[in-house]
Amino acid sequence: MPYPASLRTFLASLLALTLVACGDDSAPSDDADAGAQPDSGASDASLPDASEPVDDPLFVLHSAVQNSEGRTNYFTAVRSLGEVAEIDYTSSIELPGRARLYAEPGIGFFAIGDGEDTSVTRYTLREDGTFEEGERLSFQPFGVTAMGAQAVLFVSPTRAYYKDPGQAQIIVWNPTAMEVETVIELPADLIREGRVTGFSAWASRPGEAYFAVGWTTMEYDRVDAGSALVRIDTTTNAFTVMNDARCRDLNKVGVVGDALYFFSGVINGFGHAVYPDDGGQQDCMLRVMPGQNVFDPSWVGTISSALEENEIGTVIAVTGDGRAWAQVVDTDVAPSTPGSTYGEWYAAGWRWVSLDLATVGDVVRIEGEPGAYSGFTVVDGTRFFVSQTEADYSETTLLDLSGGAPAPGITFPGFALDLARAR
Repeated sequence: MPYPASLRTFLASLLALTLVACGDDSAPSDDADAGAQPDSGASDASLPDASEPVDDPLFVLHSAVQNSEGRTNYFTAVRSLGEVAEIDYTSSIELPGRARLYAEPGIGFFAIGDGEDTSVTRYTLREDGTFEEGERLSFQPFGVTAMGAQAVLFVSPTRAYYKDPGQAQIIVWNPTAMEVETVIELPADLIREGRVTGFSAWASRPGEAYFAVGWTTMEYDRVDAGSALVRIDTTTNAFTVMNDARCRDLNKVGVVGDALYFFSGVINGFGHAVYPDDGGQQDCMLRVMPGQNVFDPSWVGTISSALEENEIGTVIAVTGDGRAWAQVVDTDVAPSTPGSTYGEWYAAGWRWVSLDLATVGDVVRIEGEPGAYSGFTVVDGTRFFVSQTEADYSETTLLDLSGGAPAPGITFPGFALDLARAR
């Protein structure tokens, strides 16, 4: 049932503050990485394709409960996302403060980042859904001051990358030995005075990993023009940085075959609506084609042609069937006068749509109000889920939007922060 406008405004403002701390590195709207595939190019055993179905998948859910004494995080093994079931925390890992989940299927373990001491701890997931705590590795000696969401890319059981936009560096570490191997120092000019430097979600192919760089105002209401593409050779750790002036605020990714797609973020659309001269642009996407390692110079994408004139869309994820899933805002409803805040912008007038990425056509508008402003999404093969949280944040249900009408799945106490397939 839709919440009153005043309550939605309050919730969106509160959520925007929450997502600054718990979202991706680049923006308060960011949530679970979607579409990024594991990289099998390192010398160790390769990882399976996360888009391929497996007989017995296993997920790790990161959720939290907030009260007057602070936040309690729960990490819980889940076997099915779409099954209508109540999840409890009897067998969960329970941690206070600001924690992060780092996982990929096929490596045999996952990691939890501790925001209090900027460390990662390895955990083994047993067949019965319980956990075994392993060794801890601190990133504090390398100047890391906060653990980013979806900041880790596992390319093998013995090689992982942690992206740190605050210092424009990549920490290369061995998650089996729990040792740092080296630090990749990126160009210092990726950090701009008076701006938040954002690194996009990871996108990877065998032997190489990518992310985009963008810049947002400290108020999260405008984004700078242009972007940069960082490529890392996951065998040698050699890297390149290429600037591109065409799109800004690239922070979501999608992988279709061997083509890598990068999509502009929600703050880009916000800036475009409120400050059209310099705050943002109509949604924008770039791609790296198979066999290439730079943005395709002949192609710039947008979904604006598939939307109504008064709508602005932001691609959040791509499912395995090549469908792009986008948050769409009605600019006749969302405030667009100078001085509007991100929380106000995200409070009302939102819906979900899906469309064929290859043709930017075949638009499907999701029925009802599944809560675009909830901010949490997850891809499971060709299924796309969003979270719907009670007004008091006491309970959350995952909704499968893939059938055109929201279908409820698992329900759990508190609110969702992340979810990843561990097997």
